[in-house]
Amino acid sequence: DINDEMKIAAAEAIASVIPESELRPDYIIPDSFNPNVKDAVANAVKEAARRTGVARK
Repeated sequence: DINDEMKIAAAEAIASVIPESELRPDYIIPDSFNPNVKDAVANAVKEAARRTGVARK
């Protein structure tokens, strides 16, 4: 199951991919092809799943 903590972790990970110095009104979400997005989201969701007891290991 996907819980709220995992969803929030994914959103925060996506937001963290763009450095604050690069934020602009027209650039607040990274491109879906940005190679850093998948790793950031995967790691954040994995950790949230562990923290909340959803993951077994």
